[in-house]
Amino acid sequence: MQHRRRLRLDGKIGRSPVRKAARTVMTDPESSPLAFFAAEIKRLRGIAGMTQEQLAKATNFSAGLVAAIETCRRIPSEDFADGADKALGTDGILSRLQRLVEQTSVLPWFRDLVDVERRATEIRIYETYVIPGLLQTEAYARHTISATRPVITAAEIDRAVALRLTRQETLYREDDPPRLWALLDESVLYRVNGTAEEMSSQLQHLILAGEQPNIVVQIIPNAEGSTAAEGRSFILLSLKSEPAVTYLQDIRSARYLRKTEDVTQYALAYDHLRSNALSDVKSAALIKEVAKHYER
Repeated sequence: MQHRRRLRLDGKIGRSPVRKAARTVMTDPESSPLAFFAAEIKRLRGIAGMTQEQLAKATNFSAGLVAAIETCRRIPSEDFADGADKALGTDGILSRLQRLVEQTSVLPWFRDLVDVERRATEIRIYETYVIPGLLQTEAYARHTISATRPVITAAEIDRAVALRLTRQETLYREDDPPRLWALLDESVLYRVNGTAEEMSSQLQHLILAGEQPNIVVQIIPNAEGSTAAEGRSFILLSLKSEPAVTYLQDIRSARYLRKTEDVTQYALAYDHLRSNALSDVKSAALIKEVAKHYER
């Protein structure tokens, strides 16, 4: 097993916060509750005479995260809203607004997954089509979300990207982050979402993620042919004091399998898939090789 170091979401070693924006997101306060929260936190910070760095220190979050929230690139957490209320003396208004932001930023059928990911001790993903959302860069996420049909608006794309990047924070939290095991079909590496530079950046991010102590990334070579899951992506989520869950996503809906026999069947399939995969070291070497293809 290779030496693993702590990764920030911006690709550097250390505490996790935020990538630079791939583009300017829509921050008109009237466009969504998320944009309104962003405008309010910036306004209230200005009234209090605090910089982003000072608010970050007062809330025990990174300055990068504060900047991302103020530009609608992250959905604020309950902890951040509570801390900002205390730091800015706003009598709980941001905490109350945060609940509305989260409700309106997450599709109803998707809320269970976001909640379970936060409480999970282990997340096992098998993906056949794209790099999983928990491991996507901002640019890659924007391209995959923009492909949604029927066509969604720019504001909806911004909210979806913000949600996807916010979900990733669970993996990099300092307090007992979940273990993530991602099995990807080799074909995922060749499906182009963005420019060659963006694809290279995405694959480099995937390599760095796989070096983290709580993350394993393995590739199932195309030469393995058909596998136990027959090309069907799924997620297994294990929790401390609740039964494990299997998550299956359709185009505009999702299914959650909670019966023990169903979850056990998917866990068995996952074990078979793992036996088809390259080791994490050989997987990283393959990803690097494909990244060089995009660099050329």
